[in-house]
Amino acid sequence: MKYVHVVLLFATLLRVANAGKSRPDKDDRKTLSGKAKYNDNEDELPPTRKGKAKRDKKENSNNPKNLGNPNENDFNYPAGMPPPPEMWVEGFASRLHAQNIQKYETPIQVWQTWRLDQTMWNCIAHYHPTALNAITKADPMPRVPGMYHTSEARALCMIHAINKLIPDLVPISAATISGWLDDLGLDSSIMDDSDAKQSAMNGNPSPRVIGSLVAAEVIQDMYTDGWNYKGLMTPANGMCTANCRPFSDTYGYVPKNSPWELVDTAAWQPLIDSDGLGFFYAQEHVTPHIGFQAKPVILSRADLDAKKLDAPNYDYEVEIDMTLERTANLSNYQETMIKFMDNKINIAGGMIMRLRGKYALSLEAQVFYHYGYTSSEHDAVLLAWKEKIRHDRIRPTSIIRHLRGDDNITSFGETYKAKDWQALIPVMPHSEYPSGSGCICLAVAQFIDEFLSDQYGDSSIETTWDFENLGPVTFTDMMELADVCGESRLWGGMHFTPSVPDSYTLCDGVGTQGYTGLMKPLLGAGNYVELMDDSKVKYTGFVFIE
Repeated sequence: MKYVHVVLLFATLLRVANAGKSRPDKDDRKTLSGKAKYNDNEDELPPTRKGKAKRDKKENSNNPKNLGNPNENDFNYPAGMPPPPEMWVEGFASRLHAQNIQKYETPIQVWQTWRLDQTMWNCIAHYHPTALNAITKADPMPRVPGMYHTSEARALCMIHAINKLIPDLVPISAATISGWLDDLGLDSSIMDDSDAKQSAMNGNPSPRVIGSLVAAEVIQDMYTDGWNYKGLMTPANGMCTANCRPFSDTYGYVPKNSPWELVDTAAWQPLIDSDGLGFFYAQEHVTPHIGFQAKPVILSRADLDAKKLDAPNYDYEVEIDMTLERTANLSNYQETMIKFMDNKINIAGGMIMRLRGKYALSLEAQVFYHYGYTSSEHDAVLLAWKEKIRHDRIRPTSIIRHLRGDDNITSFGETYKAKDWQALIPVMPHSEYPSGSGCICLAVAQFIDEFLSDQYGDSSIETTWDFENLGPVTFTDMMELADVCGESRLWGGMHFTPSVPDSYTLCDGVGTQGYTGLMKPLLGAGNYVELMDDSKVKYTGFVFIE
């Protein structure tokens, strides 16, 4: 069966999905007491607070005198909140991934989405009999009593946890998330860590308390994960004292070439770019430190360090000829794939929507799947970035301009001087070898295939994506999608030939290990089937069909 995706941009994808789906049957939506929820009769809807929450301090679990006692509203699931199986896409992704996360550089996007998935998984773990904490790989503390182990409680935990996490993780989205809670009638104030700990110690199992604990643990881990998200660290173990820049370099990378002079024809050169409004700026290599100093999730540090590529034996004159030949006259298909595959959030969002539709995934199953997906991306990025800095290779844009200069060339259907050449899409601020996209796409393809094979007996999944200027494009399996993802980097002129296949060599097995070595153990003594049992609300909305 083919699963047709009718748009390119993820935000539009969400609107199409919403237009084609129906609300789950009311009998499939259960409250903690087992009664039907989201009844079509408004008079039978559960009590919920509308607009700005009216909070009674005598009942508020944030009141120090009441830290151990959840009030009667703590587990109420607001009528306006997406049902649990729609929380990942329609709830969080539409407000975060499709909006502000896409504004960040690719490695940071990967880090942010990975941390979001980790947060959601840890909420599941606290409200689950066997699942383990994704950070400690141990039992979550506390593990909430079984009477509260419901999809709604987990979803409420997630929204409270992410509300606390976002000011640190995606600061430009903080108002969006807190405003969402206000609209739902949920308490959007940030619970103090000490109050949350005391409430939990006193036996308060409410989603706001547990969500606060989950977020606090993730934020604490972010400070020491090597990404330098606050910009507090500087090279040689120095410290920033003021005006710190998030994700700034702690490794001490210095490019051999300046943006204005090429002295080493093999080494990366920062490009000069413009906003088109008169502001010009020179690139700095994005996150050069992460390959050496960020903590891997799937691989051990020793295993990550041991994975190395030999220096590419480039003949730049030959590679330039091949690049210009590839880019001379691109087909509509090639141009479309270059732009589509460049946005990894498009691919990730499209895949989770296809899987949840085909396999009717619960919220719990979606988070299990996507935490493994983004963990695979995470370690693939660390591997690629380590090798990018070790090899420090020049991009086609710089070397074509330098070596061919005033030669007339034909590229992307036009003829002009080589000194004015550029790739089809903006070249990101990091060195050429190996391809980060090649690593990412292979890792997620292998993760998905291992997940589907183990849990559903399917070797892979065929997907069809519809593009306004092209029509439907079908990938028979995930490896075909990964191959096109990698090749598109060559078609667009962003890489030289060895960069893509060598990235496959480097990152081979990361996604498979992400499933077998990370996700399956996080189930503890349980199994994936339990995440999809009859107590879980399943996705029954839009399915991509022929």
